[in-house]
Amino acid sequence: MQIQLRAMVALMVLLMTGCAGIQPTQEAPTVDVIGVRLDPQSQGAVPRFLISLRVLNPNRQTLALEGVRYHLYLQNQRVLSGVSNNLPAIPGYEETTLEVGATPALFGSVRLLQELAGTPGLKALDYRVEVKLDSGGMSWPVNVEREGKLSLIP
Repeated sequence: MQIQLRAMVALMVLLMTGCAGIQPTQEAPTVDVIGVRLDPQSQGAVPRFLISLRVLNPNRQTLALEGVRYHLYLQNQRVLSGVSNNLPAIPGYEETTLEVGATPALFGSVRLLQELAGTPGLKALDYRVEVKLDSGGMSWPVNVEREGKLSLIP
């Protein structure tokens, strides 16, 4: 019984140390929103938007993306969200532009409009973009968050 317990503990230690070496330490990709526009193919009551994301791979290995999920917030209100699984692989030390579809979040958009109506003279909007990149396989998803201010004054 005690020999089996020792063998099991040794096996667990081997498995844990083996798994620790599978994923090398990598730097998180950089994701920036470089454009948001109305989808010209958009039909129906709910408009669809296209978000252009610039993804920079700062690592030696190719970043093979299986999926992406993203949210765009203005004044802490989620106004656009989307997902996509039609993504190219990004070679090491390169960048690419992804154009992905997004739909408006009704309640977040209404709350944003209420807030804007209640704050005349607003000079800038706080924004936040949350992106989850899924490279599939044995690696963990990469979560990237960017925030800043959008000036309303030309």
